[in-house]
Amino acid sequence: MTAVTTTTSRGQRTNRLPAEVTSFIGRRHEVAEVKRLLATSRAVTLTGVGGVGKTRLALRAAQELRRTFRDGVWLAELASLHQPGLLTETVAEALEVRSHTTPLIDALTRHLHDKQALLVLDNCEHLVHECAVLAQTLLRAAPDLRILATSRQALGIPSEQAMPVPPLHLPDGHTPRP
Repeated sequence: MTAVTTTTSRGQRTNRLPAEVTSFIGRRHEVAEVKRLLATSRAVTLTGVGGVGKTRLALRAAQELRRTFRDGVWLAELASLHQPGLLTETVAEALEVRSHTTPLIDALTRHLHDKQALLVLDNCEHLVHECAVLAQTLLRAAPDLRILATSRQALGIPSEQAMPVPPLHLPDGHTPRP
């Protein structure tokens, strides 16, 4: 038996997403498309230039899907991660998985094996290769896991659906407020 612990118990829904502090407008079609893609693919990556709203779109879609995943919706924020070797640790922390006796990747895959969960990997662009390897490993180990990633480019893993996120357009005649 390994020493894997989590703060959740089997069957308890967990929502590890930040609370929205501003209104969400103008992306209803995109949210619906993300939800549709996640229903048919285990890996979806939202792509686009920096600042276009990939994270906000991913979080809104994940929030709306939270009841679909009995074992929870989890966010791993990767923007500040500068050492690729810490990716597994960062994701394990987000999932509240700890291991003192086995390699962390083994504890992580064992933890997710029977979970029906959504993992949001946010800001993968500086760790595309590492995120791709980790995503493939987790998806192989956990048949009911879905991964929603945000990045400036697709991860390039089998069966991934990449969804370009265009800039928001303002209605004609209106200018953005400062």
